[in-house]
Amino acid sequence: MAQNRVSLFLFVSTFLTILAIGGFPSLVEEMKVFQWERLDGHYTVGSFVISHAISSMPYLLLVSIIPGAITYFLIGLQREPRLFIYFALVLFVSMSLVECLMMIVAAIVPNFLMGIICGAGIQGLMILAAGFFRLPNELPHVFWRYPMYYISFHRRSSYN
Repeated sequence: MAQNRVSLFLFVSTFLTILAIGGFPSLVEEMKVFQWERLDGHYTVGSFVISHAISSMPYLLLVSIIPGAITYFLIGLQREPRLFIYFALVLFVSMSLVECLMMIVAAIVPNFLMGIICGAGIQGLMILAAGFFRLPNELPHVFWRYPMYYISFHRRSSYN
């Protein structure tokens, strides 16, 4: 029973973080301005990622609280408010990470379609190494366990 709840929680958090990739198409015009400002030396990749992350925080907070509340109480997790706040904050941080990752990819990759492909590929690698499909002790040690499992931000910290 507990394993099913944890699996559903991890699935929902992963699904909501992948939804953050959907905001990538709205950046087409913003990316044109960013590229011109970057070529002129007025704007750097770091300031672009930080400013976009700060401006998207309120929306990511709403997206983490509303679907998080529906999921949290629909699953029947513990009814303590502090645990729900922790749940919502985990969703918020996961979506913020994906949002910033996509901003970095958008700043590095000039082609729009290649940016979406690269961002989705990085997300896929993170999900494959996170321990959903196989337990971390069963992951192959060469690539999936040592660099990828410990880099993945979707992983469960209870496994060692």
